[in-house]
Amino acid sequence: MDNVTFYPPQLETRRTPKPSQSPDPVSLVKTFLKGFPKGEADWDHEAPQDQEGIDKLHDELTLSKVPCEQRAKMNSMELLQKFAEEHTSLLQGKKSQIHCLVFTALGIVAIDFGCKPRMIDQMAALHMGTEESAIRAMRLGVKKWNKTSKTLRDSWLPRADELPLRRECMILTVKKFSDEAIGILGRMAIVDDGRNAILDDIKVYLPRKQLSSFSLSLPNILHELHGKALSGKEVRYVTQLRVNDAADLQVCMTLIAFSPIRIATYPPQRTHQPATT
Repeated sequence: MDNVTFYPPQLETRRTPKPSQSPDPVSLVKTFLKGFPKGEADWDHEAPQDQEGIDKLHDELTLSKVPCEQRAKMNSMELLQKFAEEHTSLLQGKKSQIHCLVFTALGIVAIDFGCKPRMIDQMAALHMGTEESAIRAMRLGVKKWNKTSKTLRDSWLPRADELPLRRECMILTVKKFSDEAIGILGRMAIVDDGRNAILDDIKVYLPRKQLSSFSLSLPNILHELHGKALSGKEVRYVTQLRVNDAADLQVCMTLIAFSPIRIATYPPQRTHQPATT
């Protein structure tokens, strides 16, 4: 026992975790707005530049070459694969932001209908040439963009659904948006006789050309991609915009803008077949 050394017990040092700080919503919104087109030339810099171009892009995004009835019978993985085959060059390296958003939204629907998230992540990462973690971040961004675009469209920017074409790397900022940040966007004032929207010192140019780009909204695209077999209620569910009452349901039906809308159970049954009327 003479060779045994005893050490007094040491108290465990506990580190106090640093409180997480949420990004300032006003700063996030300002960062988002600074990337908007600065004038009419910027809004028309990239195609599509007219209504015909928007309609053509809509047809491209909804795989209109595949008959509607055939799309309605395709399962989620088949739709994802078909979209990837048709738009390989635009998905690789995330060359086209709007194509990547639609592809990611299709993945959200696929997961809701029972596909494993890991399988969707691996497939999307392969076709976009990115990491699986980036795909998961994209999914969050798509859900936030669905809310953000509706707020903009309903308040002061009818052409909001063109922003994935007009503002680069948009989703990196949008995915950080809280409901408060989205609300700030919706409350921006219109000034200069309707020429600009303003938030503090940030002015946003409002395009003069009147184009209808609502057909590029994600709920619209999803509805058509699935051969119109997804009801408005189902699309609202998978994008995490909750339907709580009849008033919300009416808004949802208007959002999809197809008549008649087939109403499914909530949450939706895992089927791509139209609900019977």
